[in-house]
Amino acid sequence: MTSLETIKSVISNNVGASLNAVANEWEHFVDTGKLSGKNLRPIIADSWLRCRELAINPREERACSVISAKEIEAKLHHENLGISGKNVLDRMAQIVDGTGHTIVLADNSGSILYSVGHQQIQDHLEKINFRPGGGWNENSVGPNGIGTTLALGRPELIMGSEHFCQGWQPWVCYGAPIHNPSNHSILGCIDITGPADKVCVEAMALAISITQSIEADLSAMQLKNREILRSAYSEVRMKWPNDASLVLDDNGYLVDINSYAYDLLHISSPDLLNIPFTLSLPELWLDVQSCLRDGLERECEMSLQNIVMDSIPYLVKPVSMNGKQLGCAIVFTSGRCANNIPVSLRDNEDELIKKTLIQTDGNITRAAEILNIDRATIYRRRKHW
Repeated sequence: MTSLETIKSVISNNVGASLNAVANEWEHFVDTGKLSGKNLRPIIADSWLRCRELAINPREERACSVISAKEIEAKLHHENLGISGKNVLDRMAQIVDGTGHTIVLADNSGSILYSVGHQQIQDHLEKINFRPGGGWNENSVGPNGIGTTLALGRPELIMGSEHFCQGWQPWVCYGAPIHNPSNHSILGCIDITGPADKVCVEAMALAISITQSIEADLSAMQLKNREILRSAYSEVRMKWPNDASLVLDDNGYLVDINSYAYDLLHISSPDLLNIPFTLSLPELWLDVQSCLRDGLERECEMSLQNIVMDSIPYLVKPVSMNGKQLGCAIVFTSGRCANNIPVSLRDNEDELIKKTLIQTDGNITRAAEILNIDRATIYRRRKHW
């Protein structure tokens, strides 16, 4: 069954009676540290046992604050999740205003960034710090709609006394994860929370629908950002026409690349389509990450398995808009400025290939073996001679 169908089944099984049984199970577990295993869903039983191992206080009444108002503002205005999440939740605010529920947006650490909904419910939830700034990672506060959803990576429902901490037991939480459209990693989650005596499958369906809206918004935003990156990269190519260069988005995925970079890095186009540079060139990605964090251009050097040199310097140039880092352009400058170099790195490589072909009497297979490159690279180079 799908997650929603599973949750429908859970809700339809006499919720009131089952939660009373869970409440009795909770009292027994808190007193003895033992589970009977009869009245708990497996995910709840496993979570309670982890809570005991982590020494989480079952009588806890308030979660800790883990992120400042200033940090939240930065995330809401400069990070994709915050921008898209806030936009979608603002559109949903009137829908849930009179329903007795609140909707919250959390990042992948379980920190709440934003909330909308029934004001009276929000006021009650503020007492347990279920509000922007509160930390709801499952390893800190036990099972809940945010932490458990992030831990499992799927939509999940936590009802009343299924919460390990007593302070959260008056509530029911419906959580659904938000995925990054580019690599399907979990960026955060949506949680809808209301009184535990008002369990309904429609709230779970709404939570899933909201995450889908955010993911669609993120996808459109990423497409727009990639066009900005391509435009910035065209200027880079004009400034360094004879050097290897490429541009990456903020997730480490290739947006554009020139033929010099393909040859320099000994990669072919299919190699880079679905593999982020976090995996293919981790050394380079570390420098890109630093550039994305501080927005400063930097000069770096990378080791190469190359027929011309063992290492090569490169520039990492950030691309931003409205204070948000969209990605970075990388230019392998060979330690020289493109405007005053008569011979490029590609020219040097071409000369080496030509000399090797002369030594092998034009035998491409033998030349490729000597140079430790693909025969296809030599065929491709020859077309331009």
